[in-house]
Amino acid sequence: MRGDDGQDEPSTVTMPQRESELHRSPGAWMWVLAFSAGISGLLFGYDTGVISATLVSIDADLSRRQLTTRDKSIITASTSLFALVASPAAGWAADRWGRRRVLLAADVLFVAGAVWQAVSGTVPAMVVGRSVVGAAVGAASLVVPLYISELAPAAYRGRLIVIQILMITLGQVVAYVVGWMLSSAGGGWRWMVGLGAVPAGVQAAVVLAVLPESPRWLVRAGRRPEAKRVLGKAFGSGSGPVVDEIVRGVEREIREEEGAGGEGRGSNGGGSSGLRNWTELWAVQGNRKA
Repeated sequence: MRGDDGQDEPSTVTMPQRESELHRSPGAWMWVLAFSAGISGLLFGYDTGVISATLVSIDADLSRRQLTTRDKSIITASTSLFALVASPAAGWAADRWGRRRVLLAADVLFVAGAVWQAVSGTVPAMVVGRSVVGAAVGAASLVVPLYISELAPAAYRGRLIVIQILMITLGQVVAYVVGWMLSSAGGGWRWMVGLGAVPAGVQAAVVLAVLPESPRWLVRAGRRPEAKRVLGKAFGSGSGPVVDEIVRGVEREIREEEGAGGEGRGSNGGGSSGLRNWTELWAVQGNRKA
């Protein structure tokens, strides 16, 4: 076990103390972080809900003709397709550059995609806008649960992560209300899709001003003191010894992962540990059940 200076240090936390701290109710700051990150869920729900009203309201505004069934199918499916592609890429990016930066990048894509859709004049342009939003959806859907789980006390991770699921449903409700309100307005569909930029812009501002980086990523990046500060704020005053224990636990997990990755490279003649992880995902029975 290592201290801030890289030297081994013994654990000073008793088991009852550790259990008490890990089951402590998260403070207001932790709830703010969870709801702020959960805005991505609202965007996801809004985007999936608003497209139905949008397609009905477009009429002949795109490419100066009525939308065909094929047009509607491509416009709708492009979002899911690019979300599928972006999600695993976001996982790699989150490990390389941090969860916070990926979340911010997703917000930028949300804003760009929403505005692009709102000003689109052709079907292909609309598909591009929907694809950009899809990439944002895929990135945010992966990184937000990861981010919250790495910040939250163990006993409260489930209920904090479920905030994102609730926000998805809320986003769909908001989309249906907005669609109903703007369905009879001239060019109302442009406002429907364009309004998606508003919560994304708000979240981007919150990310820049409030949201810290994930403690796990900070530890992996060698920024241990910063990780301890973030965890200390998340767990509240008086949690210093437990925070030290958590950081040491994260360091142990990272060393084990790196060791397993090294064994994978050695046994596969220089192959990547990522390929080994994917193999284990399907080869290990417990992983398949999960």
